[in-house]
Amino acid sequence: MTARSVFSILLLYAVLPLVSCSDYGLKVKKIDDQFYLILGEGGNSGVLFSDSAVLVIDTKVKTGAERMRRWIDDRAGKKKIYIINTHIHKDHTAGNHLYSNPDIIAGDYGNMFWNAVNSREDLPNHWLSDTMTLRIGDELVFIHNIGQAHSFNDVIVYLPKRKVLFTGDVVLNKVHPFLDEHVGANVDNYLTAIDDMLFTYAPKIVVPGHGDPGDKSTIIEFKNYLMDMREAANNPDLEAQMQEKYLDWMSLPINKAGFEQTLQYIRNSSSLRE
Repeated sequence: MTARSVFSILLLYAVLPLVSCSDYGLKVKKIDDQFYLILGEGGNSGVLFSDSAVLVIDTKVKTGAERMRRWIDDRAGKKKIYIINTHIHKDHTAGNHLYSNPDIIAGDYGNMFWNAVNSREDLPNHWLSDTMTLRIGDELVFIHNIGQAHSFNDVIVYLPKRKVLFTGDVVLNKVHPFLDEHVGANVDNYLTAIDDMLFTYAPKIVVPGHGDPGDKSTIIEFKNYLMDMREAANNPDLEAQMQEKYLDWMSLPINKAGFEQTLQYIRNSSSLRE
């Protein structure tokens, strides 16, 4: 084999995504021996192991939630489980009840609001109104309620040693946002929260609520999307241009999110009328 051939093979492996399929059909990206990303099957998730505890960031939904729980069982045994829900939507929370006696941390929605829009069996037991830190092995996990953006109480999670930022659905990667006024979606507040992330954190890896992991440019691209859509909502002459620009973006969930839905939401919002 020539040196050129070896270089070509190495280059191929360098550009392939570091995602593999586990025994349970999950898309697992290993960051190091203690920390993994588990992508899709609901919202993107993170799992951090230590000698005595396991941190789970978002617990997915339906079969994805069940598969991830079994995958964690294989590695965690009887360790203490901590769960962080980045927000209230079921695709990020519907696996909460699968864990035995977990500490579940979420933004300060309160029991009444949670039970009105989500399942009682997945109810968190710790409401976060500001910030907190959680020591998991070698990582001091920073948890921040950034307030209203995608929902009334969005939470982001930063792992400073590993320089990984979980944004929940405040940032998506080439996916149209699901905007629901009943849980507080506000495009102006999205932009404020994103600016705060860009100013406060210096991540090497950004884990969006949906879509592939990226870096800081992923946050900037989603910010530009929201600004473009707000501009198109104000100026119909730009609509065709923006539709072409974001033609390859996905819609999750189907029929509830997309180019037209984002435009219409912004047009109906108070921020456009101000």
